[in-house]
Amino acid sequence: MRNPMRNFLFLTLVAALAAAVPAFEAPALAQQSGTKQQQVKLQKGTWWGSVGDRVEVVVKEQLSTRTLTATVTKIDADKGIVTVDAEVDGKKVARPLFASNIVSMKTVGSAPAGTSTPGGAAKTGGTAPAGAATGSSGAAPTGKASGKVDAQGYQLDANGYRIAPQKGVFRLPWKGGVGQTARAYEIEQVGKEADKWGPGQIIILEIDSPGGLVTEIFKIVDTIRAVRERHRVVVWVREAISAAAVTSMQCDEIYFRSMGALGAAMMISGRDSVYGEPLDKFRGEIGDIIEKNGRPRSVFEAMVLAKAVLTYTKDPVTGKPTFHDKITGLPGEVVLSDEKDNLTFNASNALDSGFSKGTADTPEELAPLLGLKEWYEVSDYGVKISAAWNKLYEECEKDFAFQQQRLQIQRAGGAEEQIAVQIQIMEKILDWNRRCKPCIEGQIGPRGVESVEKELKDLKKRLGEMRKNSKTSGS
Repeated sequence: MRNPMRNFLFLTLVAALAAAVPAFEAPALAQQSGTKQQQVKLQKGTWWGSVGDRVEVVVKEQLSTRTLTATVTKIDADKGIVTVDAEVDGKKVARPLFASNIVSMKTVGSAPAGTSTPGGAAKTGGTAPAGAATGSSGAAPTGKASGKVDAQGYQLDANGYRIAPQKGVFRLPWKGGVGQTARAYEIEQVGKEADKWGPGQIIILEIDSPGGLVTEIFKIVDTIRAVRERHRVVVWVREAISAAAVTSMQCDEIYFRSMGALGAAMMISGRDSVYGEPLDKFRGEIGDIIEKNGRPRSVFEAMVLAKAVLTYTKDPVTGKPTFHDKITGLPGEVVLSDEKDNLTFNASNALDSGFSKGTADTPEELAPLLGLKEWYEVSDYGVKISAAWNKLYEECEKDFAFQQQRLQIQRAGGAEEQIAVQIQIMEKILDWNRRCKPCIEGQIGPRGVESVEKELKDLKKRLGEMRKNSKTSGS
């Protein structure tokens, strides 16, 4: 059963994204290097295709639109022009179409096999470029166009998956407080976006977070587990502290930036560390999960407990590292954490100990570590929803501070005006709670929200009585 709050947050993200992106984004063409397939960004949606495709295209002409069935003969990325052979007003013409004038475009077929195209190459009927995504389980993308397109204009293969021009990634910037701006929800949505291209996609969580809510960790654990059943989930660490460190250890692979840091997963309530039964339960449940992910429990324990020791040694023949939860005195032993501090990895010791699989500071450096010939982002969906949610959260924080200031102002109109303004402020806060609940609950807590609702009800009753008495006395 779906969580209704998640459904609501999705609507919030859509609304925020609409506000964050200009109402009209100038369409453009993006040349995909090393392949004949290209991406055309239209006024609404995107068309994937190549020279020789038969298309149905709707073109804006001054105050009207015209629908053409045509053959693509040239795609000029630099000038933003698609040239087609079409029949216009009873005449066959070669017509250049500016991307900014293309309302919609969909593939309805391809030129016959062996037909010569302007580039001199024979059109063979829709074979995807080398490196097109293939799934790790289930029905995988065939890479061969079926002649069908989805609602956004993407070509589909025989299994109904979108065809990407080349193997690439789905990137999700995951920043800020866990449970606030860094949430399970966005991970789930990026997983669903990747599903459209078939199983076996590469999803990158680009983590830059100081940690956050323990309650969100369990949502994250469940979400990443589900996404990993369909895709390869990779974390790229700038900062992953506390809850963000635990999140990283749920992923298939961990990569660092050269100045990256990961660890220090203490449980904290207010300003104090948590001990006893709550900590033991957390350690037990998350430790079990991390072990199932193929990582040593001792690594997690050293992040959670300051007194836990972690070292590693390397086999002198194979170079394979082994972690130890005590100082062994073996030759070449490296101490990662002693009894004074919680474990925090840096890029160097994470790589040397085998905790991470590599270090990269740019996408171009990360690509070969992932087994890609070059960096290519299949979809920017994750980037957009992350930016939209962060923008909404920031607006909520600023407006909440502003509403607090308004509460302190004494109104010249007396008690009646004062109460009316207080009602406005509380309604605004509750509206923000509906749109951006993590922000408001982070400011006043769930009990605070309940108090606002109760106080608002009382104030409305008082204001109604005051106005009724004022009207009676005036008559």
